[in-house]
Amino acid sequence: MRRIAIALSCLLTLWAAGAAAQNAAEERGNSATIADTYCAGMITNEGVPYDNYVISGPEADPQTIFSNRQYVYINKGSEGGTKVGDEFMVMRPVKDPFHVRVWDSEHLKANGMGTQWADIGRIHVVNVQPKTAVAEITYSCSYMQRGDYVRPVVEYPIPAFKPLKDLDRFAPPSGKARARVVRAKNYVMLQGRGSVVYANLTGVKPGDYIRFFRYSAARSDSIYQIGGMSDHVFGFGKTPEHWSAFDLPREVLGEGVVLRVTPTSASVLIFNEYREIYIGDWVELE
Repeated sequence: MRRIAIALSCLLTLWAAGAAAQNAAEERGNSATIADTYCAGMITNEGVPYDNYVISGPEADPQTIFSNRQYVYINKGSEGGTKVGDEFMVMRPVKDPFHVRVWDSEHLKANGMGTQWADIGRIHVVNVQPKTAVAEITYSCSYMQRGDYVRPVVEYPIPAFKPLKDLDRFAPPSGKARARVVRAKNYVMLQGRGSVVYANLTGVKPGDYIRFFRYSAARSDSIYQIGGMSDHVFGFGKTPEHWSAFDLPREVLGEGVVLRVTPTSASVLIFNEYREIYIGDWVELE
């Protein structure tokens, strides 16, 4: 019976956490939202200290996860320098549970970028004891649980969007930094407006605008395209001379804006789109 009760508690608290999460509640207008910036996540090869973490919270016996406006206990109190009023961000390393390869060098690129981190939320310290502290969850991106990493708050800019009318679907290459969409928030393979993707793009800064594009029918690109169909398809015609995918105009898919950067990647929010964007599509700095 105890196991059944714990399982039921998990289901109920997961449902409650989903209902309390704030990142889907804000209306997205002409700029990114607080949810976009607070909950973007990132991929980095930098080591993230694990000296601060969530222990649990009130009613720890039935309570398995915690969400907005609830309290959690963290492992550093006054002896560790924590003070009432301190603000922290809570993060968690995540892994793709399915490991489906979407494009040729995907896993190699992803492994080179480092660990993917999900933003869980933000907390505000309301009570400090010698070895522990009590913090209120002031913003939820997802449910918070035991062992989540606690880090000092980093404030990220909230960039504005460019109008859709300014998106040039036949834009020539910018000649600037170019990379691939390697991963996405929550490991979703198909992306649209409001989605966050992670590109192995360096040398950029938050607020930079990014163009998404695709080469038509490249031979070893992505599982959603049949390669080598740029100039011939059996039974449906063939051109007198060969045209490779890279000889043809690119297909511009949409635009995004950089929310945060790490030494190996950029977290990019899609804000304009002509077509869906997949893992493996290309990005370039505008």
